[in-house]
Amino acid sequence: MNLINDFCLAVGILKGVQVLVVDNDRDSRDLYAFLLEDLSANVIIAGSVKEALETLSWFTPNIVVSEIRFLGESIYTLLNTLNAIEADNSKHIPIIVTSTSTTGTCDQIPDVEFEEYLLKPFDLDEFVSMIVNQVQENVTKNFCTGLLVAN
Repeated sequence: MNLINDFCLAVGILKGVQVLVVDNDRDSRDLYAFLLEDLSANVIIAGSVKEALETLSWFTPNIVVSEIRFLGESIYTLLNTLNAIEADNSKHIPIIVTSTSTTGTCDQIPDVEFEEYLLKPFDLDEFVSMIVNQVQENVTKNFCTGLLVAN
């Protein structure tokens, strides 16, 4: 199923979904932001863990897409902050982790909890599908509202 061409773009399936994209590779984060904004998501990008932490002081995402490796920074800092936000809001923030490294990276950090892992380069339909699945409650609400408005 080709979600991007057949379904998502026509419907704006991610309308109202708040996404934080954290990636030290400008091309990757810009690609994700462009794609997700095209699907009507509200996307904030950060090029470092430090920048992401600053963003989280004023922005609470529904989902985080983050590279796992940062030179001189630890993803643990970001994950601990997300856990604290979750505790304050009593609502889970799903995390999709991306990396150019093999999946062995995941084995090296067993205490990091995330919902999905994508090895770059990855299929954009799979990426969108993962986001839709993780934020299903928001997507369903917005999709159904869109159907009511359209009819």
